[in-house]
Amino acid sequence: MNSMVSRPDKLGILGGMGPLATVDFLGKLIALTPAKDDNDHIPVVVSSEPHIPSRGQALMVKDAPSPLPALMARRDFLISAGVRAIAMPCNTAHYWYQEMAASMDIPFIHIVDAVIAALVSSGRDGATIGLIGTQATVEGRLYEDPLNDRGFRCLVADAAITADLVVPGIALVKEYRMDEAKPLLRQATQALLDAGAEVVILGCTELPVGLDMDDPWVGEHCVDPTGALAQACVDWALAARR
Repeated sequence: MNSMVSRPDKLGILGGMGPLATVDFLGKLIALTPAKDDNDHIPVVVSSEPHIPSRGQALMVKDAPSPLPALMARRDFLISAGVRAIAMPCNTAHYWYQEMAASMDIPFIHIVDAVIAALVSSGRDGATIGLIGTQATVEGRLYEDPLNDRGFRCLVADAAITADLVVPGIALVKEYRMDEAKPLLRQATQALLDAGAEVVILGCTELPVGLDMDDPWVGEHCVDPTGALAQACVDWALAARR
């Protein structure tokens, strides 16, 4: 047991926001890990807690309950399980990243940093990057400010695209109605491509599920933060092993 706790590549996943997005992240983590057998894979401890208060409501609705106490409780659960780094496959929850990371002495791998690293590694420095996501993610500039700081131009979905296409699409994914979600999300993505975006960040972890990253059109035109976060976790784990 002690050898398992002390594994240097043991990853904590703070998930459940939503559960399907957490499963999607796990699948991508496995797919991206260079492995020949079970022993090559990354040991993970998963907290999939779907009852964390709504991140979007906390940011957009006055007096809505904060998710921070529940996020901290799940963070502490993972730390007590002996993880050596934490990833959180939920974009909007990263608004509480600073409070969560402040007292940690292990890495907390940030989804936006992972996306920017993926954009740079694909040769898109300085590109015009589209963004769709929850209302809170879009209006709170979770991606826009870091992208601008790194020299990208961020083209953000307007209020109509967000309200009429993206938010209903996310809701359909949460209901596991992917066939209905996909055309809405594809229309939102196309609107930003038509406006001049070179690629579009799917800034909610429900969006890569709803659009299906295995679709060649989606793979060509979209940036998957879930996949970028998974790759950052694989890179961390391989470095930790060394």
